[in-house]
Amino acid sequence: MNKNSSLIKIKYKLINRKIGKIILKIYHYTVSVPLVKMNSLRFYFIKDKIKPIEFYSMEDTFNMLTFQNKSLCRFGDGEISWMYRDSKGYFGQENSEELSRRLKEVFNSNSEWVLIGIPDFFGNMDQYSKKRIESRNAHLAKYYKRWMDLVNEDNRYVDALITRVYNGRKSNDSELIFRKWKEVWKGKNVVIIEGNKTRFGVGNDLLRSAKSIKRIIAPAENAFKKYEKIYKVTKKYFDNEVIFLIALGPTATILAYDLGKEGYQAIDIGHLDIEYEWYLSGASKKEAVAGKYVNEVGGAPQIEIEEEKLIKYNSEIVDYI
Repeated sequence: MNKNSSLIKIKYKLINRKIGKIILKIYHYTVSVPLVKMNSLRFYFIKDKIKPIEFYSMEDTFNMLTFQNKSLCRFGDGEISWMYRDSKGYFGQENSEELSRRLKEVFNSNSEWVLIGIPDFFGNMDQYSKKRIESRNAHLAKYYKRWMDLVNEDNRYVDALITRVYNGRKSNDSELIFRKWKEVWKGKNVVIIEGNKTRFGVGNDLLRSAKSIKRIIAPAENAFKKYEKIYKVTKKYFDNEVIFLIALGPTATILAYDLGKEGYQAIDIGHLDIEYEWYLSGASKKEAVAGKYVNEVGGAPQIEIEEEKLIKYNSEIVDYI
């Protein structure tokens, strides 16, 4: 077992115990936060080494998703760490040679029907909060060389933060962006591939415009270990009007690519539903959401959703993996 796998197991043992949560909180404020601030300052010494990267506009992106039925694979700091096999355990996903290989394959692909998303955080980020900019600065101070090695200056990318619509944004575009997302699946047969208790769109109107909703429930953590089975089950639901929405960490990135190559629209949808919940509640920071798995605030929900909503959710489930 490698060092990072051991750290992942320790982290998830701690997070499920009261004393463990206290230990993690102490570690966060005494080690993680000071490191972020230190690396954030280092950013100003390397920012001139960051080469320009071309992005599609938001309008162009939604036109391609809505009217051309293109698929979307997104890469962020988590995916980059899995590519280099030094992730600290987001989504409980273990590092592996195969996961790294597949993520690199997707990133370097040039499929006509698959859009590649990376965060548009190489510029000034004027539309984001000071905290979000500080996190960006700390990340790039450590990993800008990886991004510069990976990106192709001849390519144009989608902003991967297009699913990060509310938290950390200073602009008032959230309502508009959520409305554009609803247009993407309007009148289509939506098949959601998600982790247990992710419950994408449950209890809100995010999916109200869809023609139908089906759900495939996959492992909430370490899903890539079951990738072949997930892909095999997903193929059962191919049809002409289908759109696959995938919320499964790095597994979503790879699955969206494989489905897109097959000619079906698939979107690595990430945290869009949680962002919508925060938007509806007016949350000022990342917080738990009743009945939903939120990996950024401890994972499994502490409060269950109402029985009526739970009944509807269960009726939409067509497969468990």
